[in-house]
Amino acid sequence: MKTDLTFVGKNIRFFRRSRNWTLLQLASKIGIQEGPLGRIERGINLPSASVLFQLSKALKVSIDDLFASESCQSFDKGSVAEDIISPILPKSLLNACHSIMAAFHALEDICKVQKYAFLPLSIPFSPTYQGMEQLSARVRTYLRIGDSVVFDNFELFENFGLRIILFPFTRGTKEINSISFYEPNFHNAFFFLNSKKNPEKQLFSLVYELGKILISNQLALQSQSFFPDKNESNEDKRPINAKRAANRFAATFLMPETAVRTTVSQLGITKQGWSWELLLRIKHRFGVSTESFLYRLKELGLITSNLVDSLKTRIEEFYKSTNYQEPDSTRRCLTPNGRFFDLLLTAQNIKEVKQELFEIKKIEKQYKIEKK
Repeated sequence: MKTDLTFVGKNIRFFRRSRNWTLLQLASKIGIQEGPLGRIERGINLPSASVLFQLSKALKVSIDDLFASESCQSFDKGSVAEDIISPILPKSLLNACHSIMAAFHALEDICKVQKYAFLPLSIPFSPTYQGMEQLSARVRTYLRIGDSVVFDNFELFENFGLRIILFPFTRGTKEINSISFYEPNFHNAFFFLNSKKNPEKQLFSLVYELGKILISNQLALQSQSFFPDKNESNEDKRPINAKRAANRFAATFLMPETAVRTTVSQLGITKQGWSWELLLRIKHRFGVSTESFLYRLKELGLITSNLVDSLKTRIEEFYKSTNYQEPDSTRRCLTPNGRFFDLLLTAQNIKEVKQELFEIKKIEKQYKIEKK
């Protein structure tokens, strides 16, 4: 009985692409011709013991990594940043992310597009709540949006080379909104969002994951005591940590102080002038949840405490009765999986990659990566 070991070639191809090497480059590093290496990657031939040794040495992975039959075991440890904020993730979700990352890398190679992000993902910051607000302002400057309101952050991030994928997360991941992976070889990242969540949650999760990567990259350069263990003397009495810092980054990125104050001022809304309908109408402009926007108004002193309490009670009652749906539905128009399908359509015009495209489309269908 013949054993199917085609996953060995797929693992080799994944590790090669994660380093942005061509077949010729890897072949020259291990001392064989491009053609034989291509047949190994396609699963036609198996590598000899000496070739396996050279591959392991060149790619800086173990032989076990090359022979890992389950995709979560063959994650490129040199390319995926350690997640210092989230808990251990389910194996099924890691499998899905690995497969999609490999498919995305394949499309980038087929279409011969750059894999580098145009946004720096390592930026020094002060480990305070104010420091996170300043960091979000710097990122908005890099993205050339200033304090303006952005109506499709998915498209904005993808235009700067970041990879965003929405798909329904696997069973056992109901509480997980998102996951991200940093690729230091390309100074780029993958952002995976749970398509079962509402657009407000997806948008916040995307920016939260960006904050996580920025924080993780700086923590890697600092001591573990980077965040202070004492309370900060500001409106938030809780000591800041990595998770709270990422939340602060996301909130101030999506709701910059200048933009919120300008909107409120232009409409002449007083601290006592907020109604339920007005709160919903204005929060739609920023694409955030009603609860997040109310907290931001309170933080900026743009609403009275009595109104905050009454509106918060109404929000909580609505969330409880609707299983955390957003009041007034959503008006945010986002473009999910735009770059993935743009690359897929481009690749369909290249005849030599028919078999590889077939494999990519299998992954698309398996994980229900939807185009809207």
